[in-house]
Amino acid sequence: MNAVTLSSLTLAGLLLAMRALATDEVASDERVVRASEGFAAQHAFDELRDPLTFHETITPANEVVTKPRVVTPRGPKIAAATLGDSYIYTAKTDLFSDFDNDGYFHHLRVTFDADSNFDTARLYAIVYISADGKAWEQVYETDDFTVHGSSPDDAYEVETDLVSGYSTGLYDVLVELYDATSGTLVDSYGPNESPDFSVRPLEDSYRDGDPPPPDPAPPVTTGGGGAIDWLTLPALLAAAVWARRRVAAGGALAAAR
Repeated sequence: MNAVTLSSLTLAGLLLAMRALATDEVASDERVVRASEGFAAQHAFDELRDPLTFHETITPANEVVTKPRVVTPRGPKIAAATLGDSYIYTAKTDLFSDFDNDGYFHHLRVTFDADSNFDTARLYAIVYISADGKAWEQVYETDDFTVHGSSPDDAYEVETDLVSGYSTGLYDVLVELYDATSGTLVDSYGPNESPDFSVRPLEDSYRDGDPPPPDPAPPVTTGGGGAIDWLTLPALLAAAVWARRRVAAGGALAAAR
């Protein structure tokens, strides 16, 4: 094999390695989110949604939906009539789950009360976050839901657990409201409407560390009144097997003599 061929193979191997490294880097930037949605009245106000209702979504980095932020002056919210027949009357955000106690959370809940000038309206919402102040990144799009006039009892909520792909930082939050029939944007609610949607300390659960360990298993009481811990049971069984084998080996040795 001549030097030219060897150099070519070396270069090809290097390019393949660089390509694999780049692929791994892109894959590591994919967004993984577990989310659940529904009316806030479906559970107690101080409880999170049922974990069994959460669904995981994996979005490659090159498929993440983004849109540029439009700089608008802060001030009173524009009258709903100028936006559409449906609008967000009020909204808030809540943060949960900070395993490493660094002040950054990975569970975000957005709750909004959508009202309508009609008796009922069929709507859907999209939740965005932004860490750089330049673009909004879509986190979740809800199913269609129905609101009843200006009823305060049909507040809707979206809970998102940021699993991976979201660096530690201060995020702004935005919720957009759409007419489900026409797909028209009818209202939005974000940092301009409430400071509760601005500079929220977030990070994904991968960066937040592992959850606290569960409580130790209770001891199991034996018939003789003693107690044994389930965590020590494998070690005791292994010791018993080792002792039995040693006795057997000793017997075999004595027989051989």
